[in-house]
Amino acid sequence: MAFPLRSKPSNGTLHGNTENTKQVERVSSSLPENFGEVIPGMIYRSSFPLTENLGALEKLNLKSIITFVEEPYSNSHIEFLERNKISHLRIVLDANKVGRASIDDEAVKRILMTILSKERHPILIHCNKGKHRTGCVVACFRKAIGWPLDRIIREYRDYAGSKARALDEVFISKFNAQSLRSTVAATGAAAWIHRPVPSGDPVDVLARRVARASMDENNIHRLM
Repeated sequence: MAFPLRSKPSNGTLHGNTENTKQVERVSSSLPENFGEVIPGMIYRSSFPLTENLGALEKLNLKSIITFVEEPYSNSHIEFLERNKISHLRIVLDANKVGRASIDDEAVKRILMTILSKERHPILIHCNKGKHRTGCVVACFRKAIGWPLDRIIREYRDYAGSKARALDEVFISKFNAQSLRSTVAATGAAAWIHRPVPSGDPVDVLARRVARASMDENNIHRLM
């Protein structure tokens, strides 16, 4: 299961090495809030990236980004996309609130078809906070690849925290992923959905270290 990396300083240490911890924090703090891995090295999730996050995201060698909200990208974002030849899709999703589930099933399926295309990887998906719309999309992806519902809901709550929405959980529970199972098979996703965590990427390694260093002190989440 993937867990969010909080961009918070840690009072913990890595094997007693305070300097290593400080180095890890400097790198991880430039990642977007609620950043995490869905599939290690291939699919990432986060809140809306700020300009100061772009340097860290550049190290992920992204090929694609999908945005679920209408907020426009700044000139810095556009330059970042062009410089790194990143394909940017904007598929706006309504939030699940005001008494009813509002996220459109067909829009989610379109997003999942894109996520399942390995040619799009590495890919980042994000909304504003990285909790609700992003959480629902990841949950539906998990259903498509066969995760049990209780595990899916636990992951959703890990990211949403105290802001978890009952309507999101209703949407996740009712989402019919059956039509995507053939796509999962056709894309060969079975070969990479359980991909081992890469060991050599400095961003991934540092991110996981800072999560482990922080977990005991703050009971915050670790990455996959």
